[in-house]
Amino acid sequence: MIMQVHFSTDHIAPRDRVKFWCDYFAKQAHSITPGEIPDPAAFRAEASGSIAGEFALLEISSGLERVQRTAADVARDKIEAFFVRRFRAPVIWRAAARSTPVDLIHEPGDFCISSTEWQFNAEWKGPESFDMLIIPWAALSPIITGGRLERPFRLAGASPLGSLLGAAIDAVKAQAPLLSNEHGEAVLRNLCGLVALSCNISNEGINRGRDSLQSARLAAAKRYVDLHLADPSLTAASAAAALGISARQLHRLFEANNVSFARYVSRERLLRCRDAIADATGTGRSVIDIAFGWGFNSMATFYRTFASEFGSPPTMLRAASQGRVNGQRTTGKDTS
Repeated sequence: MIMQVHFSTDHIAPRDRVKFWCDYFAKQAHSITPGEIPDPAAFRAEASGSIAGEFALLEISSGLERVQRTAADVARDKIEAFFVRRFRAPVIWRAAARSTPVDLIHEPGDFCISSTEWQFNAEWKGPESFDMLIIPWAALSPIITGGRLERPFRLAGASPLGSLLGAAIDAVKAQAPLLSNEHGEAVLRNLCGLVALSCNISNEGINRGRDSLQSARLAAAKRYVDLHLADPSLTAASAAAALGISARQLHRLFEANNVSFARYVSRERLLRCRDAIADATGTGRSVIDIAFGWGFNSMATFYRTFASEFGSPPTMLRAASQGRVNGQRTTGKDTS
């Protein structure tokens, strides 16, 4: 039969209960650092559930109201795994997604999907209480987009996927004790499909949000360039400072579209120059005046890049433009 486990701190001396509980939780799931406990002597904790292979489905309750997973905790753990928590009490989950904090407000019935790679701070409204599905990394990573979570995330218990996952977990909790270890592991492995679907949808949403933010930042950068194109002192550093981002971030915005910042600025200036040179109403301005007017500070650079961009030097475009204007004037005299 599938292995059933039960652990309680009731038989442990009160002064040792917190340590014994943290050691037990680290063995079953991952290392944690408990927050301050008002009355350690009154502390108690309990875990029960099913274990099959590297999978486990546990019911957890303890007197801890604040728990951390620190960088030291992450370094201490040698086994990688994913964790699906279904909270039975409200909790605020603050996870450090590398350098960006993620605040997840969970109500009873909501899920938090995470993995051993993340640090977090969790604060319950009352003692902690949750169901926990432990999934080995090798079982879930191959069916998640990118092979890992973009960050820990919340799955609402009342959402369609949350309702399906909740019903599946309840069914497994009830029936797992009746199964062999082999069949129990297969059933728990089948839960990975729903978890992966939830992860993939979440990652897709995160990526769309990131793409939208990047698109908005790129649009703002292009607007800034457009407004300051005639300024010869326009640089990536000055644009980045005005936009409130680093120069490297600015370069990445343009590189994502297969063009450098400098190349984008140069091409926009060349397009303005070409239009001014070809414009019949602008033929009174010299090519040099137009080039310097659109931010170029080297005529050698301007002539070289203009010819490279459009296949001929600006003087040929000016001559062709003037020829068209003179032809129009001649035609006008003949028909008068």
